[in-house]
Amino acid sequence: MKDLLSFHPDPLRFLMRRSARITIIAALASVTALVAAPAFANGAGQTVDMPPWNWYIAAGGGEWSVDETSYDDGITRGGDAWDGSGAVFYDPDEFDVASTSEGIEPAIPAGYFPFECVSSTLTVSGDDEVVSCDQTLTTPWGLSITSDVRVLAPGDLARMTFFITNTTAAPIVLSYEYYWNYGESTGHVRSSEPTIVQDTAADEGLLGASDVWSYNIGDETLNAGVAWGIDGLPLFGTRVGHSGYDQAGVLLDPAAGATIAAGETVAIAFFHKVQEPELELQQPLPNSAPADAETSNEAADDLAPMPVPAPASSHEAETPASFMAEFASFNGRLTRGIPTEVTVGNWQPAAAPDAELADTGAGIDEQLLMGGIAAALLGTGAALIAIRRFTVRPARR
Repeated sequence: MKDLLSFHPDPLRFLMRRSARITIIAALASVTALVAAPAFANGAGQTVDMPPWNWYIAAGGGEWSVDETSYDDGITRGGDAWDGSGAVFYDPDEFDVASTSEGIEPAIPAGYFPFECVSSTLTVSGDDEVVSCDQTLTTPWGLSITSDVRVLAPGDLARMTFFITNTTAAPIVLSYEYYWNYGESTGHVRSSEPTIVQDTAADEGLLGASDVWSYNIGDETLNAGVAWGIDGLPLFGTRVGHSGYDQAGVLLDPAAGATIAAGETVAIAFFHKVQEPELELQQPLPNSAPADAETSNEAADDLAPMPVPAPASSHEAETPASFMAEFASFNGRLTRGIPTEVTVGNWQPAAAPDAELADTGAGIDEQLLMGGIAAALLGTGAALIAIRRFTVRPARR
């Protein structure tokens, strides 16, 4: 597999993640607080079986990753949509990497925090299935982070979500990086040029700051795409790149990151979508039909020729743009399972104050006023509203 260093916004950061993974884990162990004690019920990832789709979400061993997706309807099969994904959070006050000597693994910055899950739990939520990391991780600079992956029915789409709470008494700028690997690649399409297929065999895969999704044409693997937000929103990644082959990532620079208020919980989400493989129908061999009735009678005693597979469709009617079109807005199944009090900062704007009041019960108070309820009861309702507005609920499901 080719190296992501060729595109990565900061090659040294990526080198740290790849070549010094063990060192990173060991160094962070001394500064990472596990708010929730690990539950060693499974100690690893989870398989989500949603026929004809099957997903594997990796956990344990320093991983938290959309690792694999396959398809099998009994007739058509495909797999190897992904070779993993991951997330890193950065302390904006500790963003520089220390210099190192040649031949020595890079020094680890104090503000480098990969999200790694010890164990996970699989639950059913309506038609969806959710893999939740059992741990709540706290960065040294005060961000408390949980995560889950929701495989959304009918099974072709997964949402990797991180719920982030500022546990300190002061605002914190959020800076993150999300990266992923496709299985194999012959071509790549970016959202800003949706009709152009880049030749990844020639290392021509590109992404830029204006892109909001990436689509990979597999090399005997499933076609797949990743979407990372809507441009212009506060937690949308400001830098994005592609290796030229099958690896990509998006980064929110600390200089551009929105501030998370003291006690506030926000979320960021990334979608992995997989395309159904082409259906192959069994068709008779060419010229296998008898020429006339006499030939037909004679051929009746012979075995019919074996059928040959032929594509039922070539996805020509479904372009990369139409396949990824549902990510133009954040609604429908994309929002399933998101707590109403949490804003997904790379997909939706923060609620206006009036809307927040409405969500917390202002409408109820208006009905009480209209009904002539006593002032004491109104005062109690207002107090409850204030408490709800300023209390951060745990962003776990």
